[in-house]
Amino acid sequence: MKTRLLLACLAFTAPLVPATASAAPLPATSLVLSTRSEMGRYSNTTQLICEPAGGRHKKAKEACADLATVDGDFTKLTASGAMCTMEMNATKATMRGKWRGKKVFREETYSNPCVLRVNTGSVFDY
Repeated sequence: MKTRLLLACLAFTAPLVPATASAAPLPATSLVLSTRSEMGRYSNTTQLICEPAGGRHKKAKEACADLATVDGDFTKLTASGAMCTMEMNATKATMRGKWRGKKVFREETYSNPCVLRVNTGSVFDY
């Protein structure tokens, strides 16, 4: 009788006890994105986490989706077709961190901030 009562209690409480007490997995993608004007007018940095999208990037979902189309290499993104002025204000875009578990470092210089945004979609629009 005691055995049946014990088994009944265990059967009732078993669903309440987690099978394993493991921590949530770390994100496979964690990037630091930076833009810097060569003329010293501005500098900006943010963090982007993907899968799931997050971090301090205001358009994290869109940026992760854009990067996914080029396997994490923003230099392979294509221009959106928007027009920019011919202003010469060289702007460097840098991405460092991990993309899907692999270390990455990418850097590209664009003629001005508008050209950077047009060519990189939402990745550097933070």
